[in-house]
Amino acid sequence: MKKNLIILFSILFYSIGTNAKTPVAADRWLEIDLYWFEHKDMQKSANEFWQRYEPLMQGIDGWKGVIINVGWITDYLYEWQGDINQEIKLPKNMKTWGSIKDQGQLAGTTPERMDLWKDRFEKADKPQSINYEKWTYADLKKLVTILKKTAQNKYNLKDIKVGTFITGGQSSYDGDKSSFSLRHANSYRNGKPNMVAKLAAESHKYGAFPEGIPEGTPLTEFFGKQWGSLSKALNLDVIILRDGFLGTGLYSRRKGPYGETAPKDPKLVAEWSKATADLVKQTKISNPKALVIGYSNAASAVGGWRANCFDLEAIAKEGYLDGWIDQSWAGSWNEVGQRPAMNYVPEVRFWSSPLLVYSYMLGYMLSHSAMLADTKVHHYFLTETFDAWETWDIIHNARERLRWGVWAYSHAALKTPNGFKMPNGSYISWGNRGKMLLPEEDVKFLAQTTNEAFADAAATKEVFGPTLVYNRSAMEWQSNNKPDENIKEWIDEQAGTLMKWSAPIMSVTRLEYLPNVQSDLFIFQTPSHLNSSEKENIINVLKSGKPSMVIGSPVGGLDKDIAAILGVSSSDTIINSTKYIGTINYKTEGIYASIPNTFPIFQPFTQNKFSNGLESIYSVSFSPALGLNQKEGKNLIYWDAPEFFNNLPGGTDSYKGSLDQIMGSPVSYVLTARLMNETMKKSGFAYVDEIKQEQPVQLSMWKLNDGSFRIMAGNLEEGINHTANHTVQTTLNLPFITNKAVEVSELWNRANTIIGNKKLEINLTQAQTKLFKIEKP
Repeated sequence: MKKNLIILFSILFYSIGTNAKTPVAADRWLEIDLYWFEHKDMQKSANEFWQRYEPLMQGIDGWKGVIINVGWITDYLYEWQGDINQEIKLPKNMKTWGSIKDQGQLAGTTPERMDLWKDRFEKADKPQSINYEKWTYADLKKLVTILKKTAQNKYNLKDIKVGTFITGGQSSYDGDKSSFSLRHANSYRNGKPNMVAKLAAESHKYGAFPEGIPEGTPLTEFFGKQWGSLSKALNLDVIILRDGFLGTGLYSRRKGPYGETAPKDPKLVAEWSKATADLVKQTKISNPKALVIGYSNAASAVGGWRANCFDLEAIAKEGYLDGWIDQSWAGSWNEVGQRPAMNYVPEVRFWSSPLLVYSYMLGYMLSHSAMLADTKVHHYFLTETFDAWETWDIIHNARERLRWGVWAYSHAALKTPNGFKMPNGSYISWGNRGKMLLPEEDVKFLAQTTNEAFADAAATKEVFGPTLVYNRSAMEWQSNNKPDENIKEWIDEQAGTLMKWSAPIMSVTRLEYLPNVQSDLFIFQTPSHLNSSEKENIINVLKSGKPSMVIGSPVGGLDKDIAAILGVSSSDTIINSTKYIGTINYKTEGIYASIPNTFPIFQPFTQNKFSNGLESIYSVSFSPALGLNQKEGKNLIYWDAPEFFNNLPGGTDSYKGSLDQIMGSPVSYVLTARLMNETMKKSGFAYVDEIKQEQPVQLSMWKLNDGSFRIMAGNLEEGINHTANHTVQTTLNLPFITNKAVEVSELWNRANTIIGNKKLEINLTQAQTKLFKIEKP
């Protein structure tokens, strides 16, 4: 009965489900570890695998398939000698994290939750050793063949692809160190692939180099040719270039190949980017039939170029990159108390990493989609379930937040002159925990949720709220001239924070598209070093009277004519210090309600001056940082944005405090979100009655081709409210409703309500998310 109700509900509201007869216009990949498969009975494993996961692939009309982890490290590829009967060199004595019995959300105040967390891991199981069975390359080829044939013959799943991923670490989960790294130490830099390395001569036989490695062979060429030889021999269809290959700064934008920032010398940046491009090219041309898919480093997309020193857009336009996966493992970093203390102090690991959570991943996706706009690259997002090696289990402990992620990321909209460009598909990880697959009900949940989200995204006609405007010109100039200098270009991080306080940012565009796209409020990234048409486009918007916002340092991040329109200038020529105290100068009314007069902030500092109608909202050390200009019909916000503790030179990436500690204080972001909200209210767009600092609520709004509206809300945050009350509330005003009374359907909880005053009351319990539907008014 329950199953029938679910199917009926799906058909009623979305007209799509998991039925194989309903095509889903998307790509889909599922990741699983080799250790799950039984070496002695591969057919039995394949039968069990497809019996469980067939619903995920049924009806998918794009690329689809299985990605197998073969021991994490590169030796699987590097040590291939061309002999199909060769044993695969798999690391030994790898260790999983100790599993925990009592999972789920923790209740109470922050100190009470931390006590529960400590108790939870005191009762955790001991870490388990993982030793792979003995696999030859012939065995792996056999498994690949069996998986493809079983999918087609038993489930009519045609064109299933099977591939592997490669990570760049010298070792993983305490396992053996890469043998290749011991012989070629220069192939690694700070424990990650050294893209610019030239290998020393070696007589050791390799699949693509049977006579050995010639002196001076580029590492990128060696990698690519080894993959070509290996993939052809094993009939592999896909390679995922995972951790460390496209961005060495894993889970941080401050861990690039040359340290915490890009090097001062632009030639080093160009050299590293060229080598990264060559890695992709060599991998593709060595086996043109196999797909080459990149995998983000989880942190800022802007940081990929500015700190990790590679130009993704230029690489993508060369035509050798087939796909790109945006990942941050948002839930695994967001959900408190899911990770053990390990070698960290307990207070640190409780919080995980707040700069990688749900809203930030959306910001990173938006920036990457702008970079990939004019390319053939298929853009994906990662959907996390449970982990094959670690303790977190998002599909069971934060199911509603996981569902929010699927919907939010599938609707990350790139606005182009030809309409929206949405993500092409998803990468689901993991498919196993130990020898256990996801339960059948979880697979159905994933299939239905993802299929419905992509169908809805394909039918989206309009996206409401602010739109980020990516400025490649500024990024390129900075990389080519002053790569080590900060101009506050981190628009994806800035947007990811503003989203937390009901700034409904769900779209992005590029400067060159500006005359042919619309938005409730454009947010311009560091409008500097513009060509003439880009500059003209921005100035036209700023002078139009439409709501607009500019983010950037007045030193290097603003064109002088645009700065004059805004009314901002600075006596400094470079950011040369950090200040730590902000103030609202004793204001108490309107957007300043319940805001402390002074607050801690991490502000890379310049001495600014506001003039020509630019009103100061808050200042730092007598320097105005946030302003509103409404003079002569303008409707402009300017923000000299702060940084996060983890991203400052005086900070440390090993520090994992709560989000409000990393920010210094949420005040600067709350004030900016409130200012945006008031600006949109004045212009007749959707807005909320009140933005409460201690109750962050994520909002997204869009319209479908049939005239109906969608409103998504999420209680996503940890590390802002430290009390025992984890509920949040807000009131959303909907000016697009024209009827006096309208029915609102809450789809995920199947609840209906009638509103008659254009106000939607949103109430969310701990970790709850909701999707509302309003029929065409």
